[in-house]
Amino acid sequence: MSERKYHPLIWLVSLLVILAMVLTACGGQPTAAPTQPAGGQPATQPPSGGEQPTKKFTIGVSNPFVGSEWRSQMIKDLQEVNAEYMAQGITNELIIESYDTDVQGQIQQIRNLMNKGVDAIIVNPSDAAGLNAVLQEAIDAGILVVSVDQEVSAKGAINVAIDQAEWARISARWLVEKLGGKGNVVMINGITGHPANEARVKAATEVFQQAGINILNSVEGKWDQATGQQKMADMLAAYPNIDGVWAQDGVALGALRAVQAANPAKWPVMVGEARAGYLQAWKEVLQTKPDFESIGVINPPGQCATGLRVAVKLLQGKKLRSDILKGAAGNTIYVPIPGIVTKRNFDTIYETVKDKSDWYTLDSILSDAEVDAFFEGAPAPKKFTIGISNPFVGSEWRSQMIKDFQEVNAEYMAQGITNELIIESYDTDVQGQIQQIRNLMNKGVDAIIVNPSDAAGLNAVLQEAIDAGILVVSVDQEVSAKGAINVAIDQAEWARISARWLVEKLGGKGNVVMINGITGHPANEARVKAATEVFQQAGINILNSVEGKWDQATGQQKMADMLAAYPNIDGVWAQDGVALGALRAVQAANPAKWPVMVGEARAGYLQAWKEVLQTKPDFESIGVINPPGQCATGLRVAVKLLQGKQLKDGILKGAAGNTLYVPIPGVVTKDNFETYYEMVKDKTDWYTLDSVMNDLEVSAFFK
Repeated sequence: MSERKYHPLIWLVSLLVILAMVLTACGGQPTAAPTQPAGGQPATQPPSGGEQPTKKFTIGVSNPFVGSEWRSQMIKDLQEVNAEYMAQGITNELIIESYDTDVQGQIQQIRNLMNKGVDAIIVNPSDAAGLNAVLQEAIDAGILVVSVDQEVSAKGAINVAIDQAEWARISARWLVEKLGGKGNVVMINGITGHPANEARVKAATEVFQQAGINILNSVEGKWDQATGQQKMADMLAAYPNIDGVWAQDGVALGALRAVQAANPAKWPVMVGEARAGYLQAWKEVLQTKPDFESIGVINPPGQCATGLRVAVKLLQGKKLRSDILKGAAGNTIYVPIPGIVTKRNFDTIYETVKDKSDWYTLDSILSDAEVDAFFEGAPAPKKFTIGISNPFVGSEWRSQMIKDFQEVNAEYMAQGITNELIIESYDTDVQGQIQQIRNLMNKGVDAIIVNPSDAAGLNAVLQEAIDAGILVVSVDQEVSAKGAINVAIDQAEWARISARWLVEKLGGKGNVVMINGITGHPANEARVKAATEVFQQAGINILNSVEGKWDQATGQQKMADMLAAYPNIDGVWAQDGVALGALRAVQAANPAKWPVMVGEARAGYLQAWKEVLQTKPDFESIGVINPPGQCATGLRVAVKLLQGKQLKDGILKGAAGNTLYVPIPGVVTKDNFETYYEMVKDKTDWYTLDSVMNDLEVSAFFK
């Protein structure tokens, strides 16, 4: 065997390698200095595998006001959202400083959090400017500061909140509208000096002053029910002429209880709150005061948890879009006001809170995906193209429907959400409407809004559209195609309202005639069936039931024929466009005993009603509002569905379980005739009293 010789240099290198291995095993390897992230904490050392783990962030919360249930819900929302992040390994347990204190106490809260080494501080400030110095200390120390619910101006801080001024304007404008732009109001506010209260009071006061509303008094209510009740009782005693009450949050229930206790001859219109206790009391009031009007604008505690989502994304290094920050200091992300409660959606909202504790507030937290849209790199929102299929243009109601569609879509176009509507609108039969729908499919629409001429005849083509990934929303009428959503008033209930009224006016006995719409049309069939059942159950005799084609001339001819054939008509039940014709026929015949008449909530009918009252002051009629705007409400629903929002569980009703019933806006009777007449006295004959739910109201249907 030959002898192996080693080169001296190779031997020396080998010796050095062995020595290095020994030193490493003994812990002698030198370590690099850790890098410092924004929060000031050392970075976690990489594991032996070489992968850098995601840093867990520690977030502190500063809350200086625990005497409010809203704040309790805020803390719960923050904990729930943070639990999501903890489960993903993104955050640690929140460090919460929460107790009743003043500005100096909140400064101490913030310093406590700084001393605990948090990466971010979520603060709900008790003072708009008083915390700026300590917040600047935190920011200068590399701690992210996110103010929620209120806005601060500290350089480098980010605010996440609803627009408190706009929140106040919504209810103030509503109150002005309900008062007809005149009258006396009182204001019961929150805590004087608190940022939210100051912004709200200023905004509401400006609305009232600009409208010419007289503010009798504006008092501090401390966001406290007992204080609100006492202040309202004092003002009811001092001012016998209160037309409206503007109240905030927790004081509203107290104010309502004071009005209940005093029970004035004329109840004021009230601005309330979107809290379970207030809605439960509102329901109670409606049992004896069915005309009571109120509003609750949602002020979600969850806006603060949305702020936590923003904080986490900022800590992860994401950058806000340059156009997202607004407000006086240019550092505020305004999150949407989720919705409002009015008589139009009261029953729907009440069902969601009837079993909740008094203090529960209607809430909304933006999802992680929704918050992503605030940051750079988020895909630009898709502009949706929506098609309309309308097979009946011989009705002025349908013309108003199309106009409502265009007006609501113009809002969305201005926001960059939709393109111009593609409208297929002409008189046609079922086969023609099938072709309308296929035309829209071929034009690549994202959604089709259809007012169907046949309840079942369109199902096959609607299913084709749905299977092709097109959203189908049927308005005014209900279809059963699987996957379609209906948005409509309850046509049967619409008919029952006037039929029950007629039974009551006739004292449960007598002879009626019915002049209907178009035989076979879904709405007409539902209405005639429901009204007929009401009359039969009450023992009312139906002399005749004829087709009026929703046409004034036809209605007038049919009514004239029946007046000649039946000398004993006690009541007339008519629908929509035929009602004015029926009334004209009665005027022309001028029978010895005028029948009680079911009319319509259309300008022409109300103008004729006014004319009749000049010579027949005891004439009685009713008009149940059938708003063309229910269809534009369907457009709002369609847009939200296209944006990925989900309807609340249990919200869909109807025979096929796919109908979103929108509220019937109201009725015209002798009790409110003059008010409605003033609204339509200068309108064209065909104008129908209308109602389109606004975006906030429609939001209440969604999770």
